[in-house]
Amino acid sequence: MKYVTVLLLFITTIISCNNDASDCVYAYVGGEIINPNSEFVILERSSGSIDTLYLDQNNRFLKKVENLEPGLHKFYHGGEYQVAVIEPMDSLMVRLNTLDFDESLVFTGKGSKKNNYLIKLFLDIENENDKMHITSDLEPKTFSETLNLEKERRLEYLDQFSSKYYTSELFNEIAKATIDYNFYANKEMYLFRRGDYNIKENNELPSDFYSYRSDIDYNNSLLKGFYPYRAFLISHFNNLALDGYFKKTNNTSFNRSSLAFNMERIRLVDSLVKNDSIKNPLLKYTTREFITYSTNINECKTFVNSYLKMCNDEENKTYIKDLVIAKEQLQPGNKLPNISLINPDNKKVSIVSLINKPTVISFWSSAIKSHFKDNHKRISELKLNYPGIDFISININANYNDVWKQMLRQYKFTTQNEYKFANASDAKRKLALNYINKVILVDENSTIINSNANMFNIYFEEELASLK
Repeated sequence: MKYVTVLLLFITTIISCNNDASDCVYAYVGGEIINPNSEFVILERSSGSIDTLYLDQNNRFLKKVENLEPGLHKFYHGGEYQVAVIEPMDSLMVRLNTLDFDESLVFTGKGSKKNNYLIKLFLDIENENDKMHITSDLEPKTFSETLNLEKERRLEYLDQFSSKYYTSELFNEIAKATIDYNFYANKEMYLFRRGDYNIKENNELPSDFYSYRSDIDYNNSLLKGFYPYRAFLISHFNNLALDGYFKKTNNTSFNRSSLAFNMERIRLVDSLVKNDSIKNPLLKYTTREFITYSTNINECKTFVNSYLKMCNDEENKTYIKDLVIAKEQLQPGNKLPNISLINPDNKKVSIVSLINKPTVISFWSSAIKSHFKDNHKRISELKLNYPGIDFISININANYNDVWKQMLRQYKFTTQNEYKFANASDAKRKLALNYINKVILVDENSTIINSNANMFNIYFEEELASLK
């Protein structure tokens, strides 16, 4: 019935807009969430403002978006999000199943064709990028030619789509930017994926390998927060900082966690990006990454002092200062913060009460299915080889229901030693949990041995052997 209502509203909109087109700066958005993770959907507009769209008893929502600014909008639900291009006169409906978020997401209504095209493009790019570590083994010339072919294929399909359906200038710009910036990002990440930085030093890259750099817009407000654009900027500044690192240190080998390299990263961001809504998130990302992986708390403090001079976002500054405090409290030899968890029986327990022998604490999110599966398979292997060690697995999503347990059952994983955060935001802050691969090792007394381990690291089992 609600979908019929939307159609009637939209027909009324068309009639009224014919009388006065200047009033037609709104759109309708709505949809249905299957297996919802929370009671609402967040719509982040292109301007950055937020609308909270509450689900009804049928897990549906509907919103007339007034004063619409055409552009990229984000739908958030249960720790995951997807983008949509919304323009005046659109009546966009979304349907998705949280157990298979991106793959199940379908748009209907006016404005759906362009957004379904983008979903298909995102999944195509994701599939290609999953294989990029193999493609990056190719020699520079062959690698570049392979990427060019993929880019041309996508541009040709975009031309076919645009010739078959009416597409606005805004959509065409966003679709082309998605294709271009993914191409640029893979070029920038080439050396890092290979781990062979001598290719650049020995002038083995084709002379036109980075020719696209003359077209880069560091301050594209339309694309701010758009993943392909952000991923490119991050990898691009990493690559530029690589040159500065070798020049300033005279090192012959690369250390990604070094203070010199990361200081060069934020210096370049501060120098080249003038749009605060783009610059501040980049500075935050780089600083958070350095703090997370650094083993030197004094270097962290030095780095943060530089960051605070460059950033003008007070909320981000507070977040980074709190992160350093948490990092210091998680140093080896300190006690593990006694956060609250929810067990499979929906009862609250303290994490410290669960620890009575050496323990590996890992984390997972329903938003990252590949990591969820790999993480649990890895734990199953380690349990067999290290029976004297406990393994606790924690879901980090701020869900209000049992979706986390449904997901475990869906993939046939046991719920034994599985928990979720009672207060996700508070727990993630106290544990300095910014990356899902993070693993915490503690002894039988809840004393921290390593607060930033990684069970997929080749040396991880050496750490476990020392706990036995």
